[in-house]
Amino acid sequence: MTPANSTPPTVELQDAEQRREWQKFTLSDLPEMISAMHVCQAVHALSVTPLLDRLRNGPRQPGDGLLAGLDPDIGAGFLRYLVNRGIVETRGEEYSLTLLGECLTADVSLARLGVYVEAYGGVTSRIGELLTGEASYGKDVVRDGGALGAHCATLFSFFHTPAVLTAMRGRNVTRMLDVGCGGGQLIVDACLRDPSLTGIGIDLSPDAIEWARDLARREGVADRVEFVVGDAFAPETWPDVCAETDGLCMMSTLHEHFRHGEQAVVDLLDDISTRFPQLKILLVGEPELRFDGRENDDDFFLIHVLSGQGLPRDRSAWFDVFERSRLECRQVYTRPGAGPRICFYDLAAQ
Repeated sequence: MTPANSTPPTVELQDAEQRREWQKFTLSDLPEMISAMHVCQAVHALSVTPLLDRLRNGPRQPGDGLLAGLDPDIGAGFLRYLVNRGIVETRGEEYSLTLLGECLTADVSLARLGVYVEAYGGVTSRIGELLTGEASYGKDVVRDGGALGAHCATLFSFFHTPAVLTAMRGRNVTRMLDVGCGGGQLIVDACLRDPSLTGIGIDLSPDAIEWARDLARREGVADRVEFVVGDAFAPETWPDVCAETDGLCMMSTLHEHFRHGEQAVVDLLDDISTRFPQLKILLVGEPELRFDGRENDDDFFLIHVLSGQGLPRDRSAWFDVFERSRLECRQVYTRPGAGPRICFYDLAAQ
């Protein structure tokens, strides 16, 4: 019998096989990978609840409404987890974001995270079924197009709108058509930054077009931009207003047409060239992959493979396609240190 108020003895059980298997696990880096997976999910969850805005507004105590509207027990445990991961810190009973937490929840960081967790999370979680053919993309598995559009708009506004404007100004464009405009962020940003520019956006999604129109109204440029529904890959169906443009851009859109083969892309470029003889520039912006682990390059490659969008290609492969069309590539713009990395190809009729 254990004497009162004494600690019972502890028996530590180990054997060679157990130690060997545990060493394999620890040497595999899986502990860090599991933690990274959960941190990604936790930061995304933080961003879609009121908790993030409350933490951004300075130190706050749970008793001051920090967890208002949230499950109090899960919320308290979640905060403890964030403290353990170094995302949140405590001073007394107050919680606030650490510098790491501020970096993880910056707009660009959340947009990059949202692409993989929110937009493509439903795709990457079913890799096995896609590999075996038990599920197919577009039917059983789909990306979240709304989330993708919103996050890409944030990233593009930060990193790539200036490159588009530089190219357009270099060709004296006054009215720009954005093919596959999504929520309209590029056109709206461009018109806000260049008062002399007007724009048209076309997208297949009526919901995206409604969002774009509302964005233009909110930003005060509705009198200079117009958004219409149309298929980016069927120029013969585009509304007549699209013919008014003298500059056309296709941002991260053209690569999706490779699912129909390279010749389909060549034919589309030729069709645009024929239907828009007045174009001063056709600016094609496409991700450039190195197919390595830098800057999530291989992650970006993976989601395109799984979603059947046609493999994103390197710069030389794009040149091969352009050379087979009636267009020539006059110049290439790049913007290092921006994600995703995009090459902008300045095309014009030969």
